[in-house]
Formats: sequence, C-alpha cells, structure tokens
Amino acid sequence: MSAENTPASNRFWNTSPKRLVAVLLILNVVLRGTLLLTMHPPQRADFLWYYQHAREMALGQGYHWHGHATAYWPIGWPFILSILYRITGPSVVAGLLLNTVFSILIVLFLYGFVRRLTGKPIWGFFAALGYTLLPSQVQWNAINGSEESFTLLLLLSLILLTWSRQMAGRRRVSTLALSGFLMGLAADIQPIPLLFPVYLWLLEAWILRAGWLPSLRRAALFAAAMLLGVMPVTVRNAIALHHFVLVSTNGGVNLYQGTMINGGYFWSYNPKINPLLAAGSNEILENKMGEEYAFHYYLTHPWKTIVDGFIKMFDLYKNDVNAVRYTYINSHSPLWLVDTMRWFDSVVYWVIMLIAAAGLTWLIVRRRDMLRRLSAVIAFLIYYTMVFFFFPAWDRFRYPLMPLYAIFLPFAGPLAVWLWSNRSTWAERCRAFLHKRFSQTGREHQ
Repeated sequence: MSAENTPASNRFWNTSPKRLVAVLLILNVVLRGTLLLTMHPPQRADFLWYYQHAREMALGQGYHWHGHATAYWPIGWPFILSILYRITGPSVVAGLLLNTVFSILIVLFLYGFVRRLTGKPIWGFFAALGYTLLPSQVQWNAINGSEESFTLLLLLSLILLTWSRQMAGRRRVSTLALSGFLMGLAADIQPIPLLFPVYLWLLEAWILRAGWLPSLRRAALFAAAMLLGVMPVTVRNAIALHHFVLVSTNGGVNLYQGTMINGGYFWSYNPKINPLLAAGSNEILENKMGEEYAFHYYLTHPWKTIVDGFIKMFDLYKNDVNAVRYTYINSHSPLWLVDTMRWFDSVVYWVIMLIAAAGLTWLIVRRRDMLRRLSAVIAFLIYYTMVFFFFPAWDRFRYPLMPLYAIFLPFAGPLAVWLWSNRSTWAERCRAFLHKRFSQTGREHQ
C-alpha cells in the first residue's frame, strides 16, 4: 500500500520521530515565547533574592546577606545565574530565557525517555505533550525560579538510574554514579533529594528483592556520587561560615514553620510568637533552634503532627494556583482573569493527574514488568511526597514531580481501550450485581 493510500490513522500513529520532536519544539517555543512576550511580572520574594544575589556573585561580591556570608538559600541556582550574568550582564530576561531553554529540554528528555521505555515514539509524544499543555508549567517561565534547573537535573538523574539497572559491568557502575552525581547537583539547588539514597536502598532490597547487600552497594555508590556533587558547596560553606553545612542552613527553619502552618508560609517578627528571632543574624544558631523546636513539638504533639502531616501532603496536590499569583496577580491583571486562570490551571492539572492515575493503574494491573522498570521514578514520587509530611506545602513545590507523572499519561490509552472492549462484560457484571443486591433486599423486606 502506498503512502497515499495509507489510512490517516495509521499515518498518525507511525509519524516519524523527527516530526514528533519538531511539533513539540514548535509548540513549546510558541507557548513559552508568547508568555515571555506578553507577561512581565515583577520578580518578588525568593525570585528577587535569586536575581539580586546572582548579580552580586557575578560582580565578585560573593554570596552574602546582611554583610555576612550566607547559605540561607541554597546557592545552586544563584550560582548558575551568576555564570550567565558574567556573559550577558545582570538581566532578568536572560535568566528567564535560560529557564525557558531548561523547560524545553525537560520536554525533550521526557519524550526520549518514554519513547525508549515503550519503543513507541508516539507514546513519548503524548507524555511530552501532556506536560507541555499543563498551564502552570508554562507560566512559571515568567518567573526567575529555581524549579526548572532542579527539575531538569532530577529528571536526567532518574532516567540514568532507570537505565543503569539494564546495564552490566562498568557501564552499570558509571551510569549509576553519574545518576547520583546529577542528583547531588540538583540538591545544590533544592536540598530535598539528600535522603533519597536510603529510600533507594529500601526500594531495591525490600520491594525489588535485589538482595540487601547488593542493594546497599548500589545505594552507597549513588550516595557517594551525590556527595561528590554536593561537596563544592559543603567546602564553600565550611570556609565561609566556619561550620559544617552540607547544603543549606534553613532546613531547621522550615521544620519550625511546619509546626506552625500546613499549606502556606509562616514567619512572625513578634518574639513572643517566634522563638527563632533570638538567634538574630546567626544562621547556624537559628537553624539549630528551629530543629530543636520542631523535634520537641513532634514529641509533645505526636497525634497533631501525624494529622498535620497528611494535611501537608494533601496541600501539595490539591490545586494548581501558585503560578497565577506570581504572574497574573503580580502583573495587576483584572480579578475576573485571575479567578479564571486559577480555575483553568487547576482543572487542567486535575485532568492530567486523573489520566496519569489511570495509566499507573494499568501498569499495576496489567504491566508489572513496566512498573518494575519505572520503580525508581515511583520511589522518588513517594519519597518526595513524604518529605512534605514535615514541611509546609503548596503547589509550587510539586513542580519537579509533574514530568514524572507525565510518564504515566500514555499508559491510560491501553486502559481505556481495554475497558471499552470489555464494556459488555462489565455491563453484564453490573446488572448481575444489582439484580442480586435488589433480590436480597426484597427477600429481607418480605
């Protein structure tokens, strides 16, 4: 059959990978480029901090706060920006363009991973397309945040970790080590992955039954490579702060905040409410006091800690509105547009998560082999979510997880086909169940 006589549906499903990549590139450039051209919100809060301190680093002034060396915010993203600013000069636009490039790379690596995982380019296309069409992931490109760089390194690390299991010999070792090193670089930007090697060990030994000792060796190699990626920051902190600070000193502060609030930001300048103010400008002491307060709170309020922990994890997933705050609200958009975009972002997010859940269900029920291959991705999703049992959570912190959930989108297709092809069976079962149920109810009334 000639190409001209090939059914349109077959031509679509067999579209060449080059065309699929071209469509993804064009779509992402148009969506993200249009946003950058039309949306110019002022950079505030963390995002203003990143710009200002990257500018100071680019000018050779170091990483300081109130005249003292700091590690209060992780240094990774300001350091990346400072390298860019040495080339372009301090420019918010340059940082936004870099983040946009990172975002498009996330889309392309997501496509390549799912394509190789399934052997079907069109499935990789659907995974990347679903992620591309998530409004908040586009809107965040108007903000000078650390999410894009962290997510790119995280995704690359988990891809390599997944492929390393299928390799042997030196390639297996080197790929696993590179995966850990990239995870360490990601931790320089956001320190959340630091305890993941422990989770990785338990996953391989307990769930995958790979043996406790071999799993420990793999996890130890991964952790050592992570520490190698983190080490430059640790050395810098030891020299500048004269203390051992692995990545960041505000972990204790975040733990303290988690005892005060679940789904938002808390800080008070009232010393009667906030005991951490007694530390003054001493970051090391403030961090230590935050940790001590938090652990004392856990011991004295165990049930409230558990209940609040589940509320925090729920808050991590409940909606998708934070990007609207920093783009439309900060741009002084009309209230009706802000409300519309909040609903639009959240509805699209809920639909995508529902489809991803359907795809994961298909893997659990019908494709255990694929589920096993994706176990590292699933393990990180669980690990990352559980971290927020203790830390205040809202949807901005879910950004790095969305490409991982997008991996499951194409697998919802086979589930839908299977349910449709077995619709008569399901209908017959429902009729039989209802008939039996109502028959029993009728006999009970008699």
